[in-house]
Amino acid sequence: MDHSEQRLSEARRQQTEAIVVRHVRELFKRLPMLSGFWLRPNLELAELSVSTWPGYMAGQDLYEEVTQSLVALAEECPEAVQLMRGRTFARAVH
Repeated sequence: MDHSEQRLSEARRQQTEAIVVRHVRELFKRLPMLSGFWLRPNLELAELSVSTWPGYMAGQDLYEEVTQSLVALAEECPEAVQLMRGRTFARAVH
């Protein structure tokens, strides 16, 4: 791969990463109780963390909403799948 092909490949990766970041940011906005989640290498939702009121337990509906959002992202941008494998996503706390 020559230098121009490497730059093009890196630019595509950065563009795809920006799409993933934007999508996940919107997911966190839509689900304020969601603190973070971890995806297995096969993209299965392995762990989901919530921050809410005492006694609240994340139900299957929350898992389904996160899963469906990630499926939509993969359909919108198939290149994003490689960037999501085995990755942890967390809400930024400042």
